[in-house]
Amino acid sequence: MTRRRALSAVVAGAALLLAAPAGLDAQELLRVFGAVQWVAGARMQLMMDNGSSIAVDLTQTDQSSYRALGIGERVVVDGVISPDGRRFVASAIWRDNGRGGWTQSP
Repeated sequence: MTRRRALSAVVAGAALLLAAPAGLDAQELLRVFGAVQWVAGARMQLMMDNGSSIAVDLTQTDQSSYRALGIGERVVVDGVISPDGRRFVASAIWRDNGRGGWTQSP
């Protein structure tokens, strides 16, 4: 019985290590869909498809990826939630190409 408990503990420990993020700063990449409400400086407000509005931090994206975005334009934004949980930090922006697909902005 003791051997069985030891094996269970090793398996449980290995599972925890595999499930843990690679580092403290590791965050899950998320994708949000919505329409641009406004863009100013390195911030964008996005009305998501579920009706919620979200503040998007654009400092981690190339300026050319959001420079020509227009109000109401449909986009997909890849990124992570900021450590303080108050904004979405974008890493890539994709535009609706009008043909049922998405193209990297610009």
